Amino acid sequence: MQPSETARHLFSGIASNYDRPAEVFSLFQYSRWHRFLLSKLPPLEEPRVLDIATGTGAVAFQVAERPDARVVGADITRPMLAQAKARAAQEGLSRRLELVECTAEAVPFADGVFDAVIFTYLLRYVSDVPSTLRELARVLRPGGVMLSLDFAVPGPMVYPLWRLYTSLVLPLGGAVLSPSWMRAGAFLGRSIRGFYRQWPEHRLAGLWRECGFPHVAGKRLSLGGALVMWGVKAE
Repeated sequence: MQPSETARHLFSGIASNYDRPAEVFSLFQYSRWHRFLLSKLPPLEEPRVLDIATGTGAVAFQVAERPDARVVGADITRPMLAQAKARAAQEGLSRRLELVECTAEAVPFADGVFDAVIFTYLLRYVSDVPSTLRELARVLRPGGVMLSLDFAVPGPMVYPLWRLYTSLVLPLGGAVLSPSWMRAGAFLGRSIRGFYRQWPEHRLAGLWRECGFPHVAGKRLSLGGALVMWGVKAE
């Protein structure tokens, strides 16, 4: 199964009750990670922002609350977008948040149309990481900022507990909720380990630089279990 199809399969089954379990299973770090991520989004005048892999729109809604922000939330999983659409209507943000079904490998926008591009938990679900990052850089204007958040493999002091949690606790906790959550919990740990074997932090930062971001910064959060990266596209 292609990574994108894996994502559709996994997230379609948990879309209807995603955010609250995500908060709990992250040991109540989920919202904190989002706040830190968005703290790296500078004040912009009437910004146009792409939130790719928006899911249920948790990050996109926070951006849409900024004055005059125009946000596009894009995802490949239709049930997740349906949840985001319902929430946008409920919170009165439908006019400021456009939702698009598309892949990150082929974003249906012209070059340089966004002031900022944000992606969360994305690159583990694409077939070609370099081409995906280049595609996202393409739609960002020179001088625009790109931000990312994903899980990470912590260092050796924390790794044994992290491995136990991701290998045992997450699947068991997911099983309490539903078979779909159990599958997601069982998948997550090996997905993170596999990705960071191929794309450790230093190699990922190098790829950002190759894609036009000469100064890339990163911050590990929650004892190394999450990684936020950000950079400004060269003028």
